[in-house]
Amino acid sequence: MGSRARKSAAAAVGLALLALGAVAQPAWAHKGHQQPHHNLRGQVLTTAVAAPFGLAVSGKKVYVADGMAGTVTTTSGKTIVSKPGYDVAGVDVSARNKSLAYTFTNGDHTEAGLTITARGKADVVADIAGYEAANNPDGASTYGIVGGSNACAEEILGGLTGGAATYPGIIDAHPYAVANVGSSWLVADAGANAIFSVSRAGKVSTYAVLPPQVVKITAAMATGLEESFGAPAGSFSCLAGVSYAFEPVPTDVEVDRKGTAYVTVLPGGPEDDSLGARGAVYRIGRSGQATKVASGFLGATDLALGSDGTIYVTELYNGRVAAVKGKKVTTVVKIDSPLAVEVSGRKLYVSTMGEIDFSTGEVLSPGSVVKFTLRR
Repeated sequence: MGSRARKSAAAAVGLALLALGAVAQPAWAHKGHQQPHHNLRGQVLTTAVAAPFGLAVSGKKVYVADGMAGTVTTTSGKTIVSKPGYDVAGVDVSARNKSLAYTFTNGDHTEAGLTITARGKADVVADIAGYEAANNPDGASTYGIVGGSNACAEEILGGLTGGAATYPGIIDAHPYAVANVGSSWLVADAGANAIFSVSRAGKVSTYAVLPPQVVKITAAMATGLEESFGAPAGSFSCLAGVSYAFEPVPTDVEVDRKGTAYVTVLPGGPEDDSLGARGAVYRIGRSGQATKVASGFLGATDLALGSDGTIYVTELYNGRVAAVKGKKVTTVVKIDSPLAVEVSGRKLYVSTMGEIDFSTGEVLSPGSVVKFTLRR
């Protein structure tokens, strides 16, 4: 349920997300979300991908970060980056395509950073793992049981997380997404629970720390957790009434024309609907304060910002791309296993997860990048 459980029980993103069996789609629809009367038709741009966690669009070029392959490619088939053995999850390009940046993380998260590359210049590599180890921005946050504690709950929840039932933010770096902001870059780090700013010289600083995701566990939720973890019926009943602060797991960061950043987060615990759909979108103020602007998403793995203020959100476990405008949430596209989304004008680009044999790493069927034309 915390960082330890996220990695071992596969509720995180990046390569750890592959262990989730990400092609499974729970039959769930959040109350209040409006379902469409129709679905957009899409044009498949490529199927030469397995786990396309990140997309970036510049003019007619669509860049794809494939965490399984450790590559950044274009949908036309050109390889821009090849870093086998690493989770290359995030990619973005600067204005007029002058520079490109991508995130990378190795298997044990001891190497994690952002590489900024530009034609005719030496690559700049920002050491995000080193910055996280030295600063641990969410070290002052408290995760785990924060109310209604009892010995039974502490034993169960401590066992599920592989540690204490209450714990501070641990040192862990997993940069997962990147967004260009003028001459600098913002990085959403799913392990650090933070958004970092990286200068063009590679200097890392903390831009924002995402707040813990607090849930008061009901009796129905306790039953759902029993089912999720295969526990005997009634064995988790002591969890009812306990308030648990899950780690936020930032999965994407985007910046609007005014310079305001928006972030999607996973709930940091069970990604199925046993505790409800708890994925959310936050707006980050100039002071670094995070304000929740939308919630109720089942697997919010990515977002895109339309020029009209619409926020598009991929829901991996709900099989759709949702649109948020004001307080209204609608479905734009129904599509299996959506991972990433970008919008450019009236074009919406969506990547999907391939079917993977997690025991062998074999790609049984590929993922894809699909282009849709939005209705006016």
